[in-house]
Amino acid sequence: MALVVADRVQETTNTTGTGAYTLGGAVSGFQTFASEVSDADTVYYSITDNVDFEVGLGTYASSGGTITRTTVLTSSNSNNAVNWGAGQKNIFLTYPADKAVIEDASNNVTIGNNLVVGGTVDGRDVATDGSKLDGIEASADVTDTANVGSALTSFSTGTDAAGSDLIPVYDVSASTWEKQTITNAALQGPSGPTGPAGPAGSNGSDGDTGPTGPTGPTGPSGPAGSNGSDGNTGPTGPTGPAGPAGSNGSDGSTGPTGPTGPTGPAGSNGSDGGTGPTGPTGPAGSTGPTGPSGPAGSNGGTGPTGPTGPTGPTGPAGSGIAKMWVNFNGNGTPAIRRSYNVSSLTDYGTGNYGVNISSNLSAANYAVGGVAGYSTSVGARGDVNLDVPSAGVTASQTRVLTTQATFYDVAHCSVIAVE
Repeated sequence: MALVVADRVQETTNTTGTGAYTLGGAVSGFQTFASEVSDADTVYYSITDNVDFEVGLGTYASSGGTITRTTVLTSSNSNNAVNWGAGQKNIFLTYPADKAVIEDASNNVTIGNNLVVGGTVDGRDVATDGSKLDGIEASADVTDTANVGSALTSFSTGTDAAGSDLIPVYDVSASTWEKQTITNAALQGPSGPTGPAGPAGSNGSDGDTGPTGPTGPTGPSGPAGSNGSDGNTGPTGPTGPAGPAGSNGSDGSTGPTGPTGPTGPAGSNGSDGGTGPTGPTGPAGSTGPTGPSGPAGSNGGTGPTGPTGPTGPTGPAGSGIAKMWVNFNGNGTPAIRRSYNVSSLTDYGTGNYGVNISSNLSAANYAVGGVAGYSTSVGARGDVNLDVPSAGVTASQTRVLTTQATFYDVAHCSVIAVE
């Protein structure tokens, strides 16, 4: 069990009364208690319905997802557990003010109880050092002859003391203890007469290596080294901006003829057909007895016309009839006035038109005729020649040219194909 503090943990609850809180799922933008807290962990919680509130220490249970109110720290119910009514509340992890560790105005921190440290304090292992301090007598000092003196005399006797070894010295002028070398602490008597020179002593051991001297000035540059091998290819840079649009290409060849469009509305009724053949004569009935002749009656009125019978099936197409025709205005953008079996017109230039056939003819060698004129006024002379190049007659298109010494766009052009 551990005390857990985590960020952005908030859920809803519909708990009523003063019992444990049953968690109802994370609030949008927050995480659940289960994502940060384990079973039996304790948490500081805060709960409110935007009217009443409660802050306390709770214990989380993963089974059932509940928070038990272990200790209520503060609340709108005189710091007692709030007896909640029906409705949704929000419960979330918090850091209560009276549990916060904060420096005061003098930068001091007051801890109301024990301070547990898992590491070091200012670089010192307090737990280890504390064990050492526990073994020191209270109010002990180096003048304590009963303890310190006996401790000193219990040390082993050495014979290798050197002038650089340290001993404690009480500095009377400074009223404090300090450490000094044996050489510095040696008592100096009056100088005696100079004794005879002693024999030369043996060479002393080498002294410690002195500190590294400052860096010397930079030497002249050496010759340039050979070029290193090429580095790996760098990553591909981002795609540059799109270049300007190129000029339009030449017109492609005419695509295949599209499928036949839906059937147009029925045209007006044609003229009555010829009288059909007389049906076979029925068998003669038996002759009845001749009745007396009655007076001649007056002629009756003409009866109403009977309904038209159903249209008979279409007979096979014969040769020598028009398979395509069109009347169009060739000025500017060519426009069809009326047509039969023509899907569209193609403008190939001044006085140069393509008549596109809806349902292809059976072959290219069909007869083409027509007239053209660039005047639409009655009585005005404006005829031009209508030329049909043999190379321009295909099963799907008739090519026509309108000329009069030169090519003209014409206001009136009629073309017919017979097969």
